[in-house]
Amino acid sequence: NEFSNFARMPASILVRDNIKKIIQDAILLYKDTYKNITFEFIDSDDIPKFKLDREQIKRVMINLLDNAVAAIPDKGKINIKLFYDKALRVVRIEVVDTGTGISNEDKEKLFEPYFSTKKSGTGLGLAIVSSIVTDHNGSIRVEDNTPHGTKFTIEVPARV
Repeated sequence: NEFSNFARMPASILVRDNIKKIIQDAILLYKDTYKNITFEFIDSDDIPKFKLDREQIKRVMINLLDNAVAAIPDKGKINIKLFYDKALRVVRIEVVDTGTGISNEDKEKLFEPYFSTKKSGTGLGLAIVSSIVTDHNGSIRVEDNTPHGTKFTIEVPARV
């Protein structure tokens, strides 16, 4: 179960890889299933290959997409954006949905283990995401997507 996986998360194995392909593969898992949701992937051509753990980054994307899909009751849109800041040598991933949004009170606890807004949630998904991002020396934050929904932003250094 999810708790067991969290308790014994393997150490990150960083290998030079293509994050764009990992994100595209994760999106494909959802596009055909959720016909009521429009998925849009926006990226730039200058994304370098850099050291990351493929399986863990895939897990991050799947968790964020699961949450975004769950937040959209009927029709909606999920934008996934991938950018590279050359000056800072940082890759930025944004997952933006037009769902129900997250209260300010819940935002403060979102990355804590066992906190969930879902009836069937374990509260470990975003704690795992945060842990993986931290293992990649990155950061994750959440904010409102005005007028509706939520925006998660991940920034990780592009160590080539």
